[in-house]
Amino acid sequence: MPLATLIRRSSLPCPEVSVDQALQLLSEHYGLSGTLKALGSQQDRNFLLDTGTRRYVLKICHGAYSTTELNAQHAALQHLAGHSAFKVPGVIRANDTEQLLSVDIDGQAVHVRLLEFIDGQSLGHVEHLGRDIVVELGELCAHVDIALADFDHPGLQRILQWDPRHAHALIKHLLPVIKDADARACLIKAGEQAHRRLLPLIAALPIQAVHLDISEHNAVWRREAGHPWHLQGLIDFGDLLSTWRVADLSVTCAALLHHAEGDPLYILPAIAAYHALNPLKIEELQALWPLIVARSAVLVLSSEQQASVEPGNAYIQANLAGEWNIFDVATSVPMALMEAAILRAVGLDLP
Repeated sequence: MPLATLIRRSSLPCPEVSVDQALQLLSEHYGLSGTLKALGSQQDRNFLLDTGTRRYVLKICHGAYSTTELNAQHAALQHLAGHSAFKVPGVIRANDTEQLLSVDIDGQAVHVRLLEFIDGQSLGHVEHLGRDIVVELGELCAHVDIALADFDHPGLQRILQWDPRHAHALIKHLLPVIKDADARACLIKAGEQAHRRLLPLIAALPIQAVHLDISEHNAVWRREAGHPWHLQGLIDFGDLLSTWRVADLSVTCAALLHHAEGDPLYILPAIAAYHALNPLKIEELQALWPLIVARSAVLVLSSEQQASVEPGNAYIQANLAGEWNIFDVATSVPMALMEAAILRAVGLDLP
């Protein structure tokens, strides 16, 4: 693995783009105007555009990101557009008919895209998500993985800090950002335990295209007063790549731990719901909890690293406490116990 590429990408700050500069981009390249609202992001600069009649999402990322990778995201959106289980945003073409613009803003090379806005909201702000939402997120993850199983694109072969295949190396590299010795020791222990458990399973893990960020933040929901939430669609394909299939579910489960009120068994309905639609191999089920533990460590370390690079990023600061909470829940129970619980949740026993 080119660790240097991974390290460089993991420390990129958000591009510096003002509202006025974003409005100029929209007017010049898309013929659109309206009001802009900044949207939180770790390494991209995103805005919500309201023209008065329609809403769009303007996404601006570093020029260091490969256009092949970004085009893979567009191709995946097109691939999924006809899927009946969920909506995905369409890509709006610029005046020159291009879906992806590469421009310079005050000496910064950036890539620019405009996407449709899916009406609804995320449930990231909801403290406790009911079992029905947990199940629906597991089902959504399964539907996406089934739909992407036959999707291929050169841009899926990418180096990304969220790829669990690189988690062990990334954890070791980012550890110095943690100044508290006890916290650092906990992260080291978790990373090593997860790595040791994964090693004998890796060869059996299927690989395919995955979204890798199916969470309560990126699923869009709506409800009428007095009625339950209904899933509207899925957004943010920025982490799309080819990796272990089960990694997708591990990301969803790690995100759910933030709402688990300290109970790691809270995620089991999501796993059972996924497995009922898209059955996992026993090795994938055994790998699931170590992947969740590794993901929780990477979340904490990546956000702490980003906060040190960009201390004024309110989005990162707001997420840090929740990510430490995910890590605490993920490391609160022996790995073997959770492996047994996961197998039991899908009707299997330990081999």
